[in-house]
Amino acid sequence: MLNIRSTHALAISRMLLGIFLLTTALNRFTDADTSYFITQLSVIGFPEWPWLSALLGILQLTVVATLIFPTQRFSSHVLYIYALLALTPMLMLLTHPVWIDSLGGFPAIGAGQGLIKYLAIAGVSAYIASHYAGHLRLKQWSLHIVWLGIILVMLWIGGMKFTQIEANGIERLMSTSPFFSWIYAVFSVLHGSYFIGVVELLAVFGLILGLKYNSANTFGLFIGGSTFLATQTFIISLPAYELSHGFPLLTSSGQFIIKDLVLFAGCILIYSTRNPQDNKA
Repeated sequence: MLNIRSTHALAISRMLLGIFLLTTALNRFTDADTSYFITQLSVIGFPEWPWLSALLGILQLTVVATLIFPTQRFSSHVLYIYALLALTPMLMLLTHPVWIDSLGGFPAIGAGQGLIKYLAIAGVSAYIASHYAGHLRLKQWSLHIVWLGIILVMLWIGGMKFTQIEANGIERLMSTSPFFSWIYAVFSVLHGSYFIGVVELLAVFGLILGLKYNSANTFGLFIGGSTFLATQTFIISLPAYELSHGFPLLTSSGQFIIKDLVLFAGCILIYSTRNPQDNKA
């Protein structure tokens, strides 16, 4: 049986995953997303499927419904399907031009930064599904996927902070945020990016050392979770939404940013399921 802390973490994770799915599902019914998916399909030689974007939107809304009624057997099946589909975008790392040629290509990642977040998203979805389905071994493996997904994002994106291209790319985001704008009062654009990169890599070291030491695990999760939560301010401060459809819709930047809500959920799940008796350090 889950303890109270784990029960609350699971409820919060369902809510955060639902917010991500609901807000991005609305975009799937727009011409912009329809064109985006047609373009991505053309890169790998697939025919134009103008209905694909709307179909994904319907799937996401269906998953949102299952998160509201997670104990239904149908809900776990839908969540498992979504978890598998959430891994599909990562294949674009092999098929699409997501690398920065001026920095030598791989591992200098450009547009693929949003793709690598899907590993943790798949893990969180599978964890919720396996919990309510009673699949304990799959639940444990899902937690490992979440852990790996968080490390992948923090390591890769953190490492990119040591490049001028990434420093320039994040300046507008950071300078408009009430949580991060102070950095440019202390550092230059490049050195401010270095500072953020160091913080993100410290989270990676904490999570890796956390396999042995609880204190390091707590440190890594705190840094990672704080980062993922604080980035949500970019949606308002940038802003990363637009009103041309008569109601708020996320821009492409907003869809990139709001994925961090699910990574934040992953941090909460990992923290809530650790055993304080495993070690005392």
